[in-house]
Amino acid sequence: MTRVLLFSGSQRQESFNTRLLQRFEFSLQWQCAVDWIAASQVRLPLFDQDLEGDVAVRQEVAGLLHRVAACDALIVASPEYNGQPTPFLKNTIDWITRLAHIDPSYANPFVDKTVLLCSASTGWSGGAVAMPHLRALFGYIGCNVMGTAICIPNAQSKWSVEGYVFSDDTEAQIESALHRLLSFRQ
Repeated sequence: MTRVLLFSGSQRQESFNTRLLQRFEFSLQWQCAVDWIAASQVRLPLFDQDLEGDVAVRQEVAGLLHRVAACDALIVASPEYNGQPTPFLKNTIDWITRLAHIDPSYANPFVDKTVLLCSASTGWSGGAVAMPHLRALFGYIGCNVMGTAICIPNAQSKWSVEGYVFSDDTEAQIESALHRLLSFRQ
């Protein structure tokens, strides 16, 4: 069975991006196995090569690396901060990819993984300004970045107590993207 890993680039408890991934999980739950890397599970310092020898840091990174390696595809949702991906997301990726450079028993787990990029933002762009940076990052580390991206502008206005309420067009775009993500892995 296809295994999809969900990762939110937001650390905020009421994150619109984490909520977006929860919406995706609802659609995917009957079609594949879903795993999450929750922000609370990532306990990494700011990337610093001087810390690469720290046993606790390396164990933390290895655990995350194994979870990425075990998946067939990823869905990454990140808000944009001043038009850029979040430092939390970038820092996590930097640590995971660095492990293969410092320990030859590990390989880059992102190579040839299909990734769907998403963003839910309270601003007008819906995270679209950060998308080229995310595409560059995930392409550089070896992912097959889908041409489709999901960007949700003014996310707060689409959120209700029942969850996200999207237009029919947005719902169709989401379902199409999820279908394509799974079809790339079969």
